[in-house]
Amino acid sequence: MSGEKHPKLENVDLDTSYVLGVIYDDVSLTLEMDFHLLEGHPRFEHTDAEEGCYRKGFIRFSDMEDLRLKKTRAADSADLDLSVIESATLDGEYFHMLGGWGEIELTASSIRIAID
Repeated sequence: MSGEKHPKLENVDLDTSYVLGVIYDDVSLTLEMDFHLLEGHPRFEHTDAEEGCYRKGFIRFSDMEDLRLKKTRAADSADLDLSVIESATLDGEYFHMLGGWGEIELTASSIRIAID
C-alpha cells in the first residue's frame, strides 16, 4: 500500500487484506475488513497457514468532504471475488481503493481503525 501514514496501519498490508463489507450513508463509510498483519504488528501471531496472519476489523471514515463510489456491476462480478483489493492508498485525509468491490475515493477528516 502506498502513502500509508495512519499509525494503526503500520505493519498491515492492505493490498493483501480483504474487504468483507461496505456500509455507507450520508455521514460515514465503513469498510469491514480482514486485515493482513505483518510481523511487528502488536496483534500479529505466527500461524501454520501459508497465507499469514489475518484479523478482522474495520476502517470508518466520517466527516467526509468528498466521496466517490463506483461499484462493480452485478453482471461484471459473476466471476470476480468482490473482497480482493488491487490497490489501496491512505495519505492523510485522502483514501483511494480499487478492487473487486469497485472503486472508493474519499476525503475524510475523521478516520477510525480497529483490529480485533
